[in-house]
Amino acid sequence: MPNTLRAAPRISVIVPCYNYGHFLGEALASIASPSLDVEIVVVDDGSTDSTPDVVATFATPFELRFVRQQNAGLSAARNRGLRESRGRYVVFLDADDRLAPGGLEIGATMLDEHPEAAFVFGRCIAMDAGGALLPTVPQPRIVRDLYRELLRRNYIWTPAAVMFRREAVERAGGFNPKVNAAADYEVYLHIARHHPVCDHAQVVAHYRRHSDNMSLNHARMLKETLAVLASQRPFLDGDEASLFAYAEGRRAWQEYYGTELVDEIRLDIRDRQWLTAAGKAAALARWHPKGLWHHATRKTSRVVRGIPPEDRSYAGRATPAADIAAATARASSSSGRR
Repeated sequence: MPNTLRAAPRISVIVPCYNYGHFLGEALASIASPSLDVEIVVVDDGSTDSTPDVVATFATPFELRFVRQQNAGLSAARNRGLRESRGRYVVFLDADDRLAPGGLEIGATMLDEHPEAAFVFGRCIAMDAGGALLPTVPQPRIVRDLYRELLRRNYIWTPAAVMFRREAVERAGGFNPKVNAAADYEVYLHIARHHPVCDHAQVVAHYRRHSDNMSLNHARMLKETLAVLASQRPFLDGDEASLFAYAEGRRAWQEYYGTELVDEIRLDIRDRQWLTAAGKAAALARWHPKGLWHHATRKTSRVVRGIPPEDRSYAGRATPAADIAAATARASSSSGRR
C-alpha cells in the first residue's frame, strides 16, 4: 500500500517489465532529474529472468518501489503501477525504452504551463537493440484538432513520450487488457476526445527497436489497433471531418499491417510453415478482407517487374507506414545505412 503519511511526489515513473532485465537497468538509469521530486515504481509482470536482481542492486536518489505480480500482461502491469504510485504527474516508461535527458523536466514544465491539458507529449528518437541512437526524422508539431489527427494516425510513438495528469488516466479507466498491443492508443484517444492535450514537440524519450517488440506481431497489431479505432466510431456521427479522419486511419492501419502480413505469409510459405501462414492469412482475411488479394497481387507484380520491396522498417510503436516509412528510409539513406 502507498505510504499516505508522506507527501505525494510530483512525478511517478511507472516501469512495467516482463523478462526485460537486460534492458531494465538502462531504463532506470535514464530517470535522472535531480531538480524534481520523483518516485519510480517497477512492476515485474511475472518475469523469470534477472529483473528482480537488477532492481535490488540499482542505486538511485529517488524512491524506488518494486512490485511483483503473476504474469497478467502489459496493461495490467501499467494499471498496477498506477494504483501503487502517488505522483500528480505520471509517465509510463516501458522497460526496453529510455527517457531522454531533460525529458521529465520538459513534461512537468509543460503541464504546469498548460493547466487545461490532460496530457502533454513530445517526440522520441529511435535506437537500436544495443542502445545506439538512430537517425530519426522530426515530426512537425500538431497544434489543432489533436483528437482528429489521432484518428488518422497514432503520432505518439511510445508511452514514454507522454506525461499525464494522474486523474486523466484514472478517469479513462487505465489501460485495457483486451487490447494490450494498442492499449496506449486507446487511452490517448479516450482522453483527447474529452480533454485538451498539448504537443510540445521536444524529444523526451528513446524508443528501442529490437526483435521482441510487440509491434512486430503484425496480426495482433492489425486486430487490436482496428478494434481500438472502432471503439471511437459511435462518437463520430454528425462530424464529417472526424468521420473522414476515421476512414483514413482505418485504411492506413490496414495498408501497413496488411502489407507486413503478406510479406510474412510469403516467407512462411517459402519455409513451408503452412499452419503459421494459414493463421496469418485468416487474420488478414478477417481484418482486411479487401486487401488480401490486393496486397498479394501488388507484391507479386513488383517482384515480376524487378522492383525491390518497399523499405518499411519500423520506427515507432503503433505508427502507420504512411507516416514513418518514408521518413525512416530517408534517414537511413542519409546515414549510409541500407
